[in-house]
Parts: sequence; C-alpha cells; structure tokens
Amino acid sequence: MQDLYNLSAEQSILGAILIDSKVILEGNQVNLSAQDFYANEHQIIYKAMNKIFAENTEVDLVTLQNELKNIGKMDQIGGMAYISSLVTAVPTSSNAIYYIKIVKELSMKRNVSTMMRYTEENLKALPQSELLKFVERLKTTILESGNVEDWYIEAAEIPMEIETPGTIQTGFDFIDLVTGGGLNYGTLTILTGEPSSGKSTIINQIIANAISAGHPAFLYSGELTYQMIMEWFVKTVANMEDIRRCKNTFGEYLKVTKEAHEMIAEWTREKFYIFSKDVGADEAHLSSVIEHLAVKKSTKLFVLDNLMTLECSGSDKYEKQINTVKMLKSLAKKYDLAIILVAHPNKSVTMSRESHVFEISGASEIPNLADYILKLERGEEKTVASILKNRITGIQKRSLNLRFDANRRRFYTKNKTELDKDYGYKVKAEQLSVY
Repeated sequence: MQDLYNLSAEQSILGAILIDSKVILEGNQVNLSAQDFYANEHQIIYKAMNKIFAENTEVDLVTLQNELKNIGKMDQIGGMAYISSLVTAVPTSSNAIYYIKIVKELSMKRNVSTMMRYTEENLKALPQSELLKFVERLKTTILESGNVEDWYIEAAEIPMEIETPGTIQTGFDFIDLVTGGGLNYGTLTILTGEPSSGKSTIINQIIANAISAGHPAFLYSGELTYQMIMEWFVKTVANMEDIRRCKNTFGEYLKVTKEAHEMIAEWTREKFYIFSKDVGADEAHLSSVIEHLAVKKSTKLFVLDNLMTLECSGSDKYEKQINTVKMLKSLAKKYDLAIILVAHPNKSVTMSRESHVFEISGASEIPNLADYILKLERGEEKTVASILKNRITGIQKRSLNLRFDANRRRFYTKNKTELDKDYGYKVKAEQLSVY
C-alpha cells in the first residue's frame, strides 16, 4: 500500500483551506472526509478545520492553532511549525479540487486493496454467493468515490467556442499563418532537426518575439550553461548598432556591448525564466515549475531542449519518453500553454528523401501526441523549415526557406522583416530612465 497515498496532495488541500476556507465546500461536493487522508496528522487537522468551518468561523493559522490546542492534538500533528508549512505547500487555492480528487481516488484504492486482501485471505472458505456480494461491494466502493462523475460531461453544456484561446506568435509570418495565428494555447509542438540545423536559433527568436509581445517564457536546456544560454539569446535580440567588431589572436569576432547586454537582461526581468541546474529535470520538478510559472507568473510559452535529457518515470527509455510527452501535453491543455519540445530526428531515416512525422528519435507514440511538428533542414545556402504535422488548421507539408545572418544570429525570410525586427529592449531602458 506504499504507493496508494500522496502526502503532497494532502498537504496541498490543507494549505488551500488555510488560504481560502471555502475549499472545504469543494471537498464536501465529492464527500471528502478525514478518513480519506492517509496521514494521521492530516486526518486530525482536517477534522479540526471542518469543526471551525461548521461554526461559521474563518479557518486560518490562529483559529486552527486554537482548536488543536483545545483538543490536545497540537504536538501530535507536529506543532505550529508544521501548520505554517502547509500554507507554503501550495501556490494557490484554485487547484484545490484537483488535489481533492487525487486524495479521494487514492483513498478508494486503499479501501479496494483492503477488501481484496481480506477476500484473498479467506477465499477458500467463501461460498460463491459471498464472492458475488464482494464484487458488488467493490463496484459500489469505486462508483461512490466521487471521481466517476468527472469521467463524462453533458454534451448540451459544451459552449460554442467563439474566440480562439490565444496564440504565441513565432515572429515568422508564414509559420504563424499556417498554424492558425501562431502556436495555439493548449498545444504541444515538436521541433526536430539535425545538430547545427538552427533549432537553438529559431527557439531564441520565438522566445524573444513572445517577450516582445508581453508573454513571459520559460526555457529548459539540458546541454547549455546559464552563461551560454544568455550569450546566445542576447546576440539574437541585440540591434546591429549594439554589436561591435572585436579582434583577438584568432581573428575578428562580434560582441554585444556591455550596455546593450545589461539592457536586454533588464528587458527580460519577470519575462524570461530558465530551469535551475540545481534540481533534476524529472517529472515532479518540471511539472511543478511549469504549474507554478503558469499560475503565479502568467507564463504561456515553455520550451524544453531537449527530449533526450529529460528524466521521467518509466521502466525503459521509451516509456519514460512517452510519460514525459504525455505530462507536457496534459499541462498544455490544463493551463492553456504553448509548449515546444526539441527532439532529435532518427538517424536511420534522415537519408529519406521525404520528411515524415515518424522520423523523430524515440518512442513512435510521440508524434501522435504532438499538435504541431516543425522540422529544420540545413542546406549550403538556406535552411528549410517544414510543417510536418498541424492538428489545428490541417495545413501541413508546407515549407519556408530561411537565410541565416551570423552577425545578428537570426533566421530571416526574403523580405528580411525578421532580420530588421527591433524587439524593444531599448524602449524599456528609456522608460526606466524616466523614473
């Protein structure tokens, strides 16, 4: 039974109640009881919270502490330090029903496990009639868990979608046109291409374009240091007048001025977040960071570079990859996000004359989960960006010819609008100087 509980979900429910007492009403809707909590201290705290709420009193740190002292349970639950820690266990109360349903389902499974264990131990002595009764009790336990109602919806209550949920424009007019105004919220995009095909470049331009439009962005890089990430990003964003030609013993090179670097860094403040290398890039850490940034920082664009460096649960590398992509797709839909996942192409099919969705390295189910698949192919004079899959508008197998400017670290099309684009970092610097 060691896996049939989730202490974090239990703590999040209790923390959400301390933020907003009305969360108790959400629990009542699915018959959440103290017995549904696995930890004894959580059962005690939830009972105390219900008693306070039933007396038409706000549940907060003071009233909860007072109630636990009155019933002599303060030390048993870990004291005031533990109660205070519950508030920091959850960023907002808005997702409380999600945690409640997790706890309810696990409680149901513990009950089922207990019933099955008892029946197994007494199986030899049980007549067939008792086995039939057991099956009915088992079915009733599952159906009364409160979560079954979430498995279906009333078709008549589905509203007609009048407006699109929103998009993150890539900054490339052709791509935005064929994808439906940009990468739609609630979608997962797979970006693939051989090494040095320009994936990092186009990612930097998409992130810069999002920030310029006022959309915060997040980047996970499994290969680059913080300094490398920012150096490449700054070169992409910088205007030509802020780039200087320098010399060293190896020859000439281009460098962004210190003043421009500082302006661009300030321009990204509270708009650009990078995954910390102090924690593992696993399922728990990634999902927590994405949820936190989506809820607390209104972040809409998430870029993960690349699939092979992410570590999620699973028995082998393919199951881990599938679980990773499923997790990202679920978060994109839940929070209306645009998520881009970089995945390398399969080496065994890179010589194929025609690109197709199943050339992505890894589990074959990955392309099926993607809403968009974008591939970059580098040639001698140009790079070709191809739309291999487009679940939103259906327009696919269309290509865009891109040129690369080494000075600006940018891709651009024939009319050079991408090359001439000013992302607006100086405007912010000027606004700050006024104050």
